[in-house]
Amino acid sequence: MAENKDYYAILQVSRNATTEEIEAAHERLSRLYDPETSRKPRAAQRHAEVQAAFAALSDRTKRREVDKDLRAGEVAVAGAGRPSDFLANRYVVAGALTLVAGVIAILGIIIVFGGDGGDDELVVDPTVAVTTPTPGPTVPAQTPGVADESPPDITGEGEVLESGLAYVDFAPGTGDVAEIGDTVAVNYTGWLQDTGELFDSSISRPSTFQVIIGAGSVIPGWEEGLPGMAEDGSRRLIIPADLAYGETGQGTIPGGATLIFDITLVDILVKAP
Repeated sequence: MAENKDYYAILQVSRNATTEEIEAAHERLSRLYDPETSRKPRAAQRHAEVQAAFAALSDRTKRREVDKDLRAGEVAVAGAGRPSDFLANRYVVAGALTLVAGVIAILGIIIVFGGDGGDDELVVDPTVAVTTPTPGPTVPAQTPGVADESPPDITGEGEVLESGLAYVDFAPGTGDVAEIGDTVAVNYTGWLQDTGELFDSSISRPSTFQVIIGAGSVIPGWEEGLPGMAEDGSRRLIIPADLAYGETGQGTIPGGATLIFDITLVDILVKAP
């Protein structure tokens, strides 16, 4: 393959996805990012990426090449810089020992001659730069609150997508707009549509929830419903079972359940490259 792209992430499916799952994801995302009808940011670019991913994964030969490239990339990363590789090289070991001996000799000279009146404190050169590792994104902390036991009344213009996902922006945001590939921090509360029963919420936790849009770590209804949200905005998603937990359900969520999520986009932590 010319480029080592993770086409599975683009189609929002796992590497074990069946042909039917790949076809379903392609159909859903093609509708979502149709340049003629979509209002999503960079719809034309995303549509082209979806078509390229489907062309690679729907062909058995090309899919084997994709899998081979992905495995090769993982092995290269996992095997890089192993201690055994360095210790097996006698020239590296000899050089390291020479460097250590030199450092010890220099420290001895500083201790003997560098202090005033026998002061043992080492002299630190203020011109030596100290490199500090760049930390990863910090998930915003919050004071735990209490989630609504049932979906509150909201107002706003709703929209139903061809996939069956419905959403209402009841508190439009004013910040940057989230796109596929962004790492975002959100607060959410989820209820069962049939009973209005609360089943999960991040509001009661000491920090917001972090997710990479398009990485396949959340249900398809979220993957489709998060792009287009603006920072500080709130959106209600009404997610049919086939975009949530299907006919099997999960935990306290029964099979075939339609879910309601109120989601607030707190911050876009990292923009997609």
